[in-house]
Amino acid sequence: MAFSVWLLLGGSVAYWGLQLFARPLAMPVSVLPAGEARSAQVDLSRLLGATPAEAGPAPEAVASTRLRLLGVVAPKSARAAEAGEGVALIEVDGVARTVRVGAIVDGELRLLRVNARSASLGLAGQAASQILEISPPAAPATGSLPPATPSPTVLGGDPNAGGLPLRAGPPAPVPATMPSVYGAPPAPPASVPARSE
Repeated sequence: MAFSVWLLLGGSVAYWGLQLFARPLAMPVSVLPAGEARSAQVDLSRLLGATPAEAGPAPEAVASTRLRLLGVVAPKSARAAEAGEGVALIEVDGVARTVRVGAIVDGELRLLRVNARSASLGLAGQAASQILEISPPAAPATGSLPPATPSPTVLGGDPNAGGLPLRAGPPAPVPATMPSVYGAPPAPPASVPARSE
């Protein structure tokens, strides 16, 4: 018990000693603390009840620059396409979203139909007012490889490639301790027959 009390006391003294005598590293001049940077960006006038001055309507970005078709899952049969099946991956203001046929894309614009490489957008019950197309893939790099040069080193292959004659002779003897079947115990050594003279 006394040991654990002294251990806790020593740990506490070490912790508070480090807190008092340790100095934090100096920050570079270009770095601002997070609290100061955030307070400079906050507008507190609305919090205190001030009404913002009336500004004119913000110019609306052209839909073709805000919307980009990234991919489609289009049905193969015409009947399924007429039934309104399909999904498109559309980027709206830099955020990609998955949209089913008939769902709202942006504002009142709906996805009306998808094809193999395009998606038709428009108001519900009306003709398509905008058609987004997938940008064509980049052309593949083409060219030709240099012809292969034969290697002077033969790896594996025919040992007689160098023109050396093959020797024919009796097969190598099988050691007596080798099993004849995999997993079988080795056969006892063969006894040498006695010579009769």
